[in-house]
Amino acid sequence: MERIRLEIKRQPIHILLGLFLVVMIYHNILTYQILLVSIITALAIASFIKKTRPKKIYRLLELIERKENMDKLPGKGLIAYLIGTLIIFVLFEKDIAMAGIIVLALGDSFSRLIGPFGKIKHPFNNAKFMEGIIAGFLAASLGAALFVAPHEAIAASFFAMLLEGINLRLFRFKVDDNITIPIIAGFVIWLIRFL
Repeated sequence: MERIRLEIKRQPIHILLGLFLVVMIYHNILTYQILLVSIITALAIASFIKKTRPKKIYRLLELIERKENMDKLPGKGLIAYLIGTLIIFVLFEKDIAMAGIIVLALGDSFSRLIGPFGKIKHPFNNAKFMEGIIAGFLAASLGAALFVAPHEAIAASFFAMLLEGINLRLFRFKVDDNITIPIIAGFVIWLIRFL
């Protein structure tokens, strides 16, 4: 129950961050340089917080950060979110980047909010439920369809949410789904257009 309460606090921030990034991209305000500086700044702040543990900031972070990240890298989700945004922003066209970020913002959030109440296990991950994946897929499809064709939005959302359940590892490190979801979504849309 504590985990569900934490996600109820975290996911509106997750959605708002995605919407903010999409608006910035849409209005040509966000550049890859700004994203790179944001990532470096966030890493520096996280390192400072981890080492010094300033009481007020640490208490605030404890309200919205997962416990496993507090000791390793406070703000890990935000940093991964920015890295995923940077990668999709550099690799794909503007409309694909915006769609991929919306798939992350809405799909991941709705899957985490609805999933804990599910009963059907995810085929690739026993810790997740298909009801959450379906809710995430529907929300992501609707959001992504604002930027790309409906069939592209549906395909991108389907594969991104299905594969989100796989714990991808790179050199023994688990790759955060804030990185994989927008990249998968963007790649699917690119592949549809290429074919």
